[in-house]
Amino acid sequence: MKKLLTAIIASFFIGSFALAETSIGVKISAATMDASGTHTTNSSTGGSGGDAVNASGEGDFNMGSFFIEKNTGLDFNGVGITLGLDVIPFTAEVDKLGGGDGFDATVDVEDVYTVYVQPTFSSGDGVSVFARLGYTQGDVNITNVTRQATTAGTASTDGDQSKSLEGIMYGLGVTKDIDGLIDFVRLEGTITEFDEIQHTNSNGKVLKADAELRLITLSIGKTF
Repeated sequence: MKKLLTAIIASFFIGSFALAETSIGVKISAATMDASGTHTTNSSTGGSGGDAVNASGEGDFNMGSFFIEKNTGLDFNGVGITLGLDVIPFTAEVDKLGGGDGFDATVDVEDVYTVYVQPTFSSGDGVSVFARLGYTQGDVNITNVTRQATTAGTASTDGDQSKSLEGIMYGLGVTKDIDGLIDFVRLEGTITEFDEIQHTNSNGKVLKADAELRLITLSIGKTF
């Protein structure tokens, strides 16, 4: 479904604003993903339903993406408005979880795309600064799940899990126009605050988590 939505959005950007300036480019990002939430423990009788335990974690990783942007031609007191689509076409491993409390897994994200609006102000000498506000959607995959046994020794039968991530992205950046094979280089920082995800395993243990993705990104692009 997300791939279909991405294709529809991409076709909109390609087909709309036919006479507007179009930019395409690639990005490399240093990413940090934080997650915090709660999970239930075993009860004193050996089953599920014990007290909730607060937990948090952080994963650092690198990832690439590509983008397409359209200049709408709108201008508000020197501030131009650009619409953009950013797509991460790869799977990025976030972290490997070691199970001290009965949970081992590998966590990765994939099929992530962001649609955004980008107000831009030119400060002269080929330098412009911009803000960005957008909507991000993707998948978080939990694989290689093992253990999750109760105190009675009964392990869960959970297999791989996939959860949808949705959230609001915002950030700031600066663009420098250059002459050569590429037309500009850009440095930006963004934060995406995802909605809560929830999972209940076969033993009835419940996980609730909120995640935040922070990116420091260097990109290059070409304008047509």
